[in-house]
Amino acid sequence: MKRKSYPKKVVLVGAVFFYLFFDFIVEAYPYFYRNFYDMKSMIAIACFVMISMSSYAGDDLGLTLRYPTKKSNQSFDKTRLLFGPGLGLGGGYRAFSFNVSPSVAYAFSEDFHAGATLGFNYYQASEDYTNPITNTTEVFKYKYPAYSFSIYARYLVKNFLILNVEPEINNTKFVESYSVNMSSGKIIENSRRLFVPSVLVGAGYPQRFGNYGYSYFMVCYDLLQDPNARYYQTLDLRAGIMINLWQ
Repeated sequence: MKRKSYPKKVVLVGAVFFYLFFDFIVEAYPYFYRNFYDMKSMIAIACFVMISMSSYAGDDLGLTLRYPTKKSNQSFDKTRLLFGPGLGLGGGYRAFSFNVSPSVAYAFSEDFHAGATLGFNYYQASEDYTNPITNTTEVFKYKYPAYSFSIYARYLVKNFLILNVEPEINNTKFVESYSVNMSSGKIIENSRRLFVPSVLVGAGYPQRFGNYGYSYFMVCYDLLQDPNARYYQTLDLRAGIMINLWQ
């Protein structure tokens, strides 16, 4: 199988460029901070991972860039299946979140991949309030569980650019109002579930390894901009990895 080592200088320059570019965006447009996420830290971590993978990639680790060999004509080739773990955690003052979003894709060619992602997101924050009946301080917890499903198509241009198109549907909680139970003094949340559509388009920087696997860092924008969407008036920064388990 023909192999080609990925130029480390290209990875280093690309990672530094992305960090500086998005650091400028975050500083120039403060509303890109949604909830409590530290986007600059996420960018730095993603760049560090890409540089590390390029610096230490080699035959022993199996991370050297490979050009896939031609397979015999088959209707389905399991070596082209890609899996992504999709785990995330976040935290802030009296708040936390986590998400689980496993992804599976199929490499139709060396450069074109299509797949689907199933996700669960949870956000919780606490706030003190004074109970009007007992006149004591109590804690109210805002809880926002959300579910999502998306399908996506990705195209890797050479070894320096990844393009992504991803329609997504989210089922999220929408709070209509808050009221107070006059018997107990407790806060009552009046909410309902909503289906919120999004169409994400984005681009970023990939680092290939193995036959079809790759790690990536990319920025996506929601074309629909539904006010109830979690992507409303913000950019979605993503860093992840897609692994082909069968070689």
